[in-house]
Amino acid sequence: MLRMSESTGAQNAAVRAAWDTNAAFWDERMGGGNAFHVHLVEPNVLELLDIQRGERVLEIACGNGQFARKLTALGARVVATDFSPNMVERARAHTEAFNDEIDYRVTDATNANELRALGEHEFDAVVCNMALMDMLDIAPLFRAMPMLLKPRGRFVFSTMHPCFNSNNPAFVAEWREENGVVSESYALKLTRYLESKTYQGLAMLGQPAAQFYFHRPLQELFGEAFRAGLVLDGLLEPRLPDTQSSPRWSSWLNYHEFPPVLVARLVVSR
Repeated sequence: MLRMSESTGAQNAAVRAAWDTNAAFWDERMGGGNAFHVHLVEPNVLELLDIQRGERVLEIACGNGQFARKLTALGARVVATDFSPNMVERARAHTEAFNDEIDYRVTDATNANELRALGEHEFDAVVCNMALMDMLDIAPLFRAMPMLLKPRGRFVFSTMHPCFNSNNPAFVAEWREENGVVSESYALKLTRYLESKTYQGLAMLGQPAAQFYFHRPLQELFGEAFRAGLVLDGLLEPRLPDTQSSPRWSSWLNYHEFPPVLVARLVVSR
């Protein structure tokens, strides 16, 4: 875990180094989107984003570019950014057919100057998928929204659900037999929520380096948005379908009553 005495610059460099190290592994495993992304993230983000053909969209933390390519297929003109040069290199390698529609840039979303350089009132929409919990500081990104967005523009993000996922819950499974009837139940054990916390973990088993997670309770997550003059305009808590399950008891496929992802749409208060 990072020590509080370390400088912000050193912390951010450590976060970037982990993603640079994991870029090739992440790209190979993610491909065009894993099951978690396909069932939970993409359809719900697209619902709130409501992309119209010809719109100019900024993606923050684009990873290997798979969502940027989806946006392009829907008719958007995309600026896709990531603060990992290795991730941006992997994204460009997939995107030769979309070179006219996707402009990839290495941009640190925790740096106000780099965000400002993307342009003033250039974008109909900004999207950030499953990355706020990976960012050391989210305030610069929220503060940049009124400057980046066109009038009536929107910012849509997905993130690990602060209540049920990003606070590192313990998975609990119970098996019971009574009068010849077998029942199974699944629960989450939470030991903390309100405390902001930094820890390291694995998004995908086998990845070369543990990445950093920054757990923030809802009041902190949305508090940064509200202080930046943004208002909440849409909220979804997607869950995996009841028809799916897994023999691995600790899989989210068995915990249907708990949404592992939160998707929100914010607009600028006028």
